[in-house]
Amino acid sequence: MRDLSNFTAKEWLRLLPLQHALKQVRNDVFLAIYKKIRPKALQSFLTETQKLKGKNIALIIAFEQPWALDWLLRMAQRNLIDATVLVFDNSRRAAARIDIERVCRDHGVPYLGLPANPTRHVNRSHGMAMTWVFYNVVRAIQPRMFAFLDHDLIPVKKIALAERLAGQPFFGKVKVKEWGWHLWAGYCMYDFPFVAGLPLNFLYDFSQKLDTGGRNWACLYRQYDRQQLRLAESEFMTVMDAITAEPRSVEVVDHSWFHISAIGYNDGFRSKRQFCERLALGLDQGKSWSDLLKQG
Repeated sequence: MRDLSNFTAKEWLRLLPLQHALKQVRNDVFLAIYKKIRPKALQSFLTETQKLKGKNIALIIAFEQPWALDWLLRMAQRNLIDATVLVFDNSRRAAARIDIERVCRDHGVPYLGLPANPTRHVNRSHGMAMTWVFYNVVRAIQPRMFAFLDHDLIPVKKIALAERLAGQPFFGKVKVKEWGWHLWAGYCMYDFPFVAGLPLNFLYDFSQKLDTGGRNWACLYRQYDRQQLRLAESEFMTVMDAITAEPRSVEVVDHSWFHISAIGYNDGFRSKRQFCERLALGLDQGKSWSDLLKQG
């Protein structure tokens, strides 16, 4: 929560600090209850993944979009060279969970359906899912490093996550606000031995205008000068449609990841699917990402 000294007189008159404090307590209570839920499949999942101790893992919080996840996993098998991908399903629809589990099985990727999350708040649902995974899976596996990747973040170039993280406690795409900053929940990675004992909390902190993962400002990020850290950038680039050759502006994260963007909670994928399918086809047919970028 924002330091009390950072609230204006008008905000105090509106009792805004009290409102934020009550909402934070409410969220922490919900999270504490959720973290303790253990699905029946958890133990077998941990048995399957215990061999990953001391290795690098990439964690995908899947939500409702099996085709996008299938593309991500196919591209990760080609381009993610130093991490094992694990999928955690936060979908609401039973049919989506069935399809996503099938996609994971087809790719030989470990899958775990997360406990049903009653909240309909987009950020709260995502943050609770990430926090559950950290406490119930990451701490159990004890990897060398772990990364959270959005389910619509497609690796279009070869990338080694450990090289990105090297020499730092964390790495990712930064989001900066007036009273703090945090790593974007869709692309963040951590040195596990460094953060293992920290009370990480991937919920938002809207009091400080920090999105999902913003609660980690207090226990982690505020201790560091971000100007002294290597952090990922994102940029919008023009890509040529692999079939029609029409140009389209897309977001590229850390020079290596095509971000489809906003496809899960509002079904924004419907308007993008054909373009993505053609882009995937072009890459499957041997075109490189550089081939698809508009030159000049």
